[in-house]
Amino acid sequence: MLREEIEFMGPVKIRDVEEAQQKVVNVIRSLEDKGEIVVARGKGDEMIV
Repeated sequence: MLREEIEFMGPVKIRDVEEAQQKVVNVIRSLEDKGEIVVARGKGDEMIV
C-alpha cells in the first residue's frame, strides 16, 4: 500500500522529504520524553524504535 502511494506521488522535493522526516523524528522524541516508547540508540545517532 505504501509503495503504491509513493509511486502515485511521483517526484518529491528533497526539502519536503526532509521536513516530513523531521516531523517524524519530533513525534518520536516527544513520545520518548513522555515515556510512551523506549528508543534504543545504536552506533552514532542511529535510533532503533
